[in-house]
Amino acid sequence: MSDPDPSPVSLLSRYRAGILFLGVTLGILLIQSLTGVWTSDIGADPDEPAHAVTSLMVRDYLAKGLGQSPLTFAQQYYEAFPKVALGHYPPGYYAMAGLVLLPWPQPPVLFMLQAVFTGLLALQVYFIGRRILRDFSAMAAAILSAAFPVTLKLTQLVMADLMLACLCLLAVQFWVRFLEKPNFRWALLFGGTAAAAILTKGSGLALALVPAVTVLALHRWDLLKKPAFWAAGLPVGLLAGPWMLYSSKITKEGMVSSGVMDFALGAVTYYGSVLSTSFGFVTVMMAVPGLALWLELTKFKLRPDARRTALLGLLVGTVLIMLFIPTGYSSRYFMPVVPVVALLAVSFFDFTLSKTPLGRFGIISLVLLVVFQVPYLLVKNVHGFRSAIMQALEKPTSGGITHWLVCADPRGEGALIASAAFALHSRSPSSLQMHRASKELAATDWLGRDYKPTFDSPEALLAYLDQTAISHVFVHVTTEGESPSAHEELLLKALRSQPSRWTLESSVAITRPYQLAPGPLEVYVRKP
Repeated sequence: MSDPDPSPVSLLSRYRAGILFLGVTLGILLIQSLTGVWTSDIGADPDEPAHAVTSLMVRDYLAKGLGQSPLTFAQQYYEAFPKVALGHYPPGYYAMAGLVLLPWPQPPVLFMLQAVFTGLLALQVYFIGRRILRDFSAMAAAILSAAFPVTLKLTQLVMADLMLACLCLLAVQFWVRFLEKPNFRWALLFGGTAAAAILTKGSGLALALVPAVTVLALHRWDLLKKPAFWAAGLPVGLLAGPWMLYSSKITKEGMVSSGVMDFALGAVTYYGSVLSTSFGFVTVMMAVPGLALWLELTKFKLRPDARRTALLGLLVGTVLIMLFIPTGYSSRYFMPVVPVVALLAVSFFDFTLSKTPLGRFGIISLVLLVVFQVPYLLVKNVHGFRSAIMQALEKPTSGGITHWLVCADPRGEGALIASAAFALHSRSPSSLQMHRASKELAATDWLGRDYKPTFDSPEALLAYLDQTAISHVFVHVTTEGESPSAHEELLLKALRSQPSRWTLESSVAITRPYQLAPGPLEVYVRKP
């Protein structure tokens, strides 16, 4: 059986593409509104506040810091808002987010950006899909890509994964153009886009498998003799290489300490367990025969196709990184292969049942089954952190730099710091300096390993508060029944033992997803 004949992008297809992009983008904005994204604090994921604060830092550098040393600016910014993550994460997403924050530096802009990325991803899926599937099937795959639970979850968070998925798919399309017409233009465009993907998130390295898989599967050994083929690696080496070398020691801190094989076995177990919740059970079931068709393991023989092969290369590369690069487990790591899964899921109906009503009925049913999951998307219900910060900022200060200490888990400390950063009109220099209890009252690495409290008595801790001139202490009290950290216990003991020096100004109720009854946020203020 042969594929549908690829045809140039017609005016009708461009019209459909425009409607698709606009519809998906507006649809995501609506879903964000209905699931509380616009009113929620930033702190539903431990990494979310770091991405938001770092994006804000880049924005402030572009607005007010040009001419200063970027490293000095970043260091001063980190001292005021210790959630800057540049180094642990590449700069690509922050450069884009910093630019869009220039007119209005507030969190809703970052969520609008996520909606635009989702629209762009759907648009790309449609354009690449219509060259290997029929137009109706390509449109269905595009809608699936935007409606998968894993995609929608990322539209609720300030994360780089949606931008990474867009760049990976764009790089695949450039490589396909190179296969069709091998020249320096397409090779360098692929390499440049691959570098941009790596500079957005390290897992963009999965694109290295795209050339390898296409050469092997399509028997394009002739490409190895062309200088343009090897030139594709130049942008990666020149643009992404220096950053990877510079940040290698920093990113190593974020690696888990288990052995490679132990990590891989854990990854197989974890990703196998979240596969259906990330894409939908029926989608996964239909992607399996679709993959068999692409790999020519059935009687329906497809002619060799560069697009399918390049997409399989992206799939292989992403899976290998998820299995063997020990950065921990997360369903968001599926994001680069979301387009591949969507195209695989509709391929079975498109290739085998396209001439029967059952084919179109099957595709429509698949899309509806995924879309019907949208109402069950978890509400982003993070509240209390921002209101506590705003209440504290309303009180007049004595001038100079004010020092606040925040004590919570990574999500809570991040939510408090991000709330303060976005609330202030002037951040560089900042009249407010935040301190993280997890960093100053304890010693750990990036992943919280080798934990050791810094102080061993309430007196020593109180002396630190005096020496640092802390005026406000925000403590998110651990939920009853859970074990608080040693430094949280000591901090609360110290504050409560000195009512003449520290007063409990307020106790704010906290709500968070995945946590039905979190403890309150207690705000202590130093007495004059």
